[in-house]
Amino acid sequence: MKLTFRQKVFLSKLLDTYRDMQEPVHYSVIANRLGLNNSTAYDMLRMLEQKGMVVSVYDTPKETAGPGRSSIRFLPTAQTIELFSHLAGDIREQEKWDDIKTRVLTNLGKGEGKDYKDILDDLLIRIPEPSSSLVQCAEVITALLLQLRESKQDLIEQGSLDNLLKAPTSKLRMSILVGLILGLSCADKRTHGFMERYQAYAEKYEASLQELSRDSLSKLHRFTRDVWHILRTPTG
Repeated sequence: MKLTFRQKVFLSKLLDTYRDMQEPVHYSVIANRLGLNNSTAYDMLRMLEQKGMVVSVYDTPKETAGPGRSSIRFLPTAQTIELFSHLAGDIREQEKWDDIKTRVLTNLGKGEGKDYKDILDDLLIRIPEPSSSLVQCAEVITALLLQLRESKQDLIEQGSLDNLLKAPTSKLRMSILVGLILGLSCADKRTHGFMERYQAYAEKYEASLQELSRDSLSKLHRFTRDVWHILRTPTG
């Protein structure tokens, strides 16, 4: 169901008011909250009712003798409640994603060519915590790349990672990427002891990767390329 921005505003306001009042809402209340006249609010709510997003009920005051005069009120449908719950969840997830992306890339940029131990330690604390699939993947792959850097291998020579990240993104390539990072890290005896922990994290990454939408996969790919660019930049 496609909705205009104005229709979403009406639905959002109706949903908020319905939750506040815990009962069907008179259209005049919505009109007042949106600064509109009653007829405009009524017409919009009727239109949304035709779209299946709102239902109307008639309320006859109990204190009125005889047939009385009914008052029309509106409430959101289950479809509307579910839709806006998803929208709210999407907004929260986007905020979390923006936070980790900015925090990681900013901290990596500040520490470029230096010791990234504090960043790695922070990621290792965060990875076991519940988070969205996208955030989980980003944290794990950043930690793996940082651990690869600690292996003291020559990052400039690791053209296979470059090739994977330059190719069009896919879940298969992003899965192969993590396997390659683990393999390269295992080649260094000094980091071999950490691999059991990282293999467990890689399994979490793989499970989260399969849940990503196409859009989230593209975000993860761009983020990984940015992290890799910082880590592989030669220092002066």
